[in-house]
Amino acid sequence: MADESAPRRGRHRAAKRRRRVIVAAVLLVGVMLAAKPAYHWFKARRADALSAEAERLVQQGQLGEAAVNYRAALKLDPFGYHSLRGAALLATKLHHAEALALWEQVAASSGATAEDREDYAAALLRAGMFAPAQKVIDELLRGNPSTHALELASQYSEITGNPARALEYARLAAKRAPADDSAQARLAQILAGSAKPEERKEAREILWKLVDSGGRTKVAAVQALSRAPELSAGELGKLLDIVRSHSPRTVADALLAADIELRLHPENAATIYNDVVAKWTREQETRLSVAQWLNAHGQAERVLKLAPLDSGNRELLLARLDALATLKRWGEIEEALARPHLGFDPAIIEAFRARAAQEQRATLDAEFHWSKAIDAAANDPQKLQFVANFAEQSGATEAALRAFDQLARAPEYALVALAGQQRLAAKTRDITAARNLAEKQLALQSNDPDAQNRLLYYNLLLERDIDQSAAKAKELASKFPNRLEFRVTAALGSLRQHDAARALAQFNGPPIDWTKTPPAWRAIYAAVLMQNEQTARAAGLLQAIPRNQLSPEEAMLIDPAAESKPSSSPHLDQ
Repeated sequence: MADESAPRRGRHRAAKRRRRVIVAAVLLVGVMLAAKPAYHWFKARRADALSAEAERLVQQGQLGEAAVNYRAALKLDPFGYHSLRGAALLATKLHHAEALALWEQVAASSGATAEDREDYAAALLRAGMFAPAQKVIDELLRGNPSTHALELASQYSEITGNPARALEYARLAAKRAPADDSAQARLAQILAGSAKPEERKEAREILWKLVDSGGRTKVAAVQALSRAPELSAGELGKLLDIVRSHSPRTVADALLAADIELRLHPENAATIYNDVVAKWTREQETRLSVAQWLNAHGQAERVLKLAPLDSGNRELLLARLDALATLKRWGEIEEALARPHLGFDPAIIEAFRARAAQEQRATLDAEFHWSKAIDAAANDPQKLQFVANFAEQSGATEAALRAFDQLARAPEYALVALAGQQRLAAKTRDITAARNLAEKQLALQSNDPDAQNRLLYYNLLLERDIDQSAAKAKELASKFPNRLEFRVTAALGSLRQHDAARALAQFNGPPIDWTKTPPAWRAIYAAVLMQNEQTARAAGLLQAIPRNQLSPEEAMLIDPAAESKPSSSPHLDQ
């Protein structure tokens, strides 16, 4: 029996040892599996603690130390919501380029709020990335948008060339939050740029309320009022007293006060300029602000004294080049650009060389340098935008069109490029080109009624797809009866379909002050009156239409013989 039991005991002990090993292994695996989430939990807790410390440092104004803490927090937990949001807020405050990437991660995180998405949209607008900004803003508008979301929609609409939509969103924001200074200031900003005197008056009333309230938008309101052309001497004096009372006084305050003084006492201009130069050009930073301000006031000779060639500051040297261009001293510009130590970007150098050659009527040289400027900008959207705008301002239409065309290849700059091309097409009176650009713009903004109306208008002017375009135009006018431009396009559609009575019906309702409308709209209304045999009313309107501000297609509506008549001025887009 002893001999038989010994092997059994041995097998039992071996099985027991195996069970112990298995249990130990299972426990070890369990510990290992539990350790990983525990490790991440401890890292996340440590990251949150670092973020909290960073936030405290921000409140104390220790921004550099706060940035170090946020970096450490993100290294521990790269996707931590609190760390990402705090870092994004700090980068925005410091105007750092990484702010946009941080906001993108915040908006994509599971804890993102509507406010976070609004901040992301704002960052996209600041970066000029309008296509992705539109998508984010559209999502914000689908629900119950906040006042800030409506303000962002207004900003986007204004930047992308849709002032009517910008005003619509600004009014909604101001109505929703009558006590919100930011919303009121946004509305005033849009109204101040209106061609209608009553809207500019409304802007001034809002701005004075903001000034008197003393809120956070007071300074911006004072700046906006100082630019209002209709202010009385008494109002300007009140503004001047407010600006002079600022403490501590900055160079911006001094320049704003000088602007107001120039309006009040233009006869003292030389004294005002000399005073600003004497008091605010001792420091490099303030000297640049003064030089740019003097250039804006046409004081080129004073700028040359402030910005010598050996100043070593590229921004000051750019101000010098601007001053030399104002004085038409192109040879000196060429001499300055030839200096290799100046360190200007090649795109800027070639753009100025092109402008200098153009002004000296060296056409081939100008074309050569414009091409080099566009090539130097290559695929950098910001440089391309500079070259395109500079060429447009210089009257180099063909070069500007090429630069805008290259800029349009960057999706986030497509709307900006199309807006520039539209302006140039209008200047060259090329309605076919304008229509093709409108078609591209509609492809990017398919739900935008203004973009829809613009393409329909050009289609009807060029007599393309008349029935379909007329039907869509009437549908838009019916949907937006308060939008006169939509009713004008619908009336044009009825004219193209030889339905004069229906065209006239588009203008039923409250009286329209046609003297305050674009010449093209007046031409269409006059054509409608003539087709309805209301020749007396049409004659009075025709006298107030500047023919040189109509395209040939618009001019033909009121004068069929206009097709063979040259126009001396560019077409003004509707």
